[in-house]
Amino acid sequence: MEEVFVSRSSAVARILTARQALLRDDAHELTAGEKAAQVERLDRLLFDVRAGRTCDFIMPTSNGEIRIFVTPD
Repeated sequence: MEEVFVSRSSAVARILTARQALLRDDAHELTAGEKAAQVERLDRLLFDVRAGRTCDFIMPTSNGEIRIFVTPD
């Protein structure tokens, strides 16, 4: 698993990009219920990262998973 250190603003941008990809229907293999659950998970993660309650998380990508460590801006 790849590990990346990013600023809080960069982490927020990554989460928003993943959320937008889900909403654009880029995830064809997911059912509507799974997609809604993923969007809800990303929304919660977005709130937690913005509030500073989360300092690391795992982000799924097309090449596997990336563990993201959030550093202060």
